[in-house]
Amino acid sequence: MTNNQTPSTAPLTDDERNRKSRKRKAILASGAVLGIGAVVTLAAWNDTVFGSGEFGIGNTAWNVQGSTVSSTAGFLEYATSPEAGAISFSATPINALHLMPGQTTEGKFWLKETKGNLDALVTIQAPTITPAVNSLADVLEVTITDGTTDYVANKKLSLQGASTVITVPAGQTKELTFRVTLPASANPNAISNTTAQATWQMTAQSEEA
Repeated sequence: MTNNQTPSTAPLTDDERNRKSRKRKAILASGAVLGIGAVVTLAAWNDTVFGSGEFGIGNTAWNVQGSTVSSTAGFLEYATSPEAGAISFSATPINALHLMPGQTTEGKFWLKETKGNLDALVTIQAPTITPAVNSLADVLEVTITDGTTDYVANKKLSLQGASTVITVPAGQTKELTFRVTLPASANPNAISNTTAQATWQMTAQSEEA
């Protein structure tokens, strides 16, 4: 039987040598590409840099408190309506709860900026009246003053409106007088409410000293 298989030791033809040569070149080329890739990876160094900042209120710390006692004592936050500081209106010679036509009662309230960095610009808002519909508050007149400037001047208690701006210098105190008058012309027949309670809200804003 004739064996037509080419012996493994048979010499390579020119075509076979060319094909194997191209494969070696392709493998070498592939290895060269992988080698270059590895070098690039090793050369890609990593680094990290951090930046930080610190923040605070420092020299802009600011706060306003009120006192019903004096210019040097009794300062509290009085931060909500239920916690409002009760202004002590004069009981003698005129009792604030038993006013007669033509009489005026006075009470003091002190404002203080407590931190000493920024001025306070304070506005006294129109008071909340209890009971809300109140014929006595429609008659009573209110003036709020520091003795030099009237921030509210002879306004009906029920129609007061907001005061002009009051400046309380940084770290200092402002004394305010609340003056309430039952006018001499008041008609008792037009006053059905025998009491009126007023609660003033004072809003403050800081300003560069």
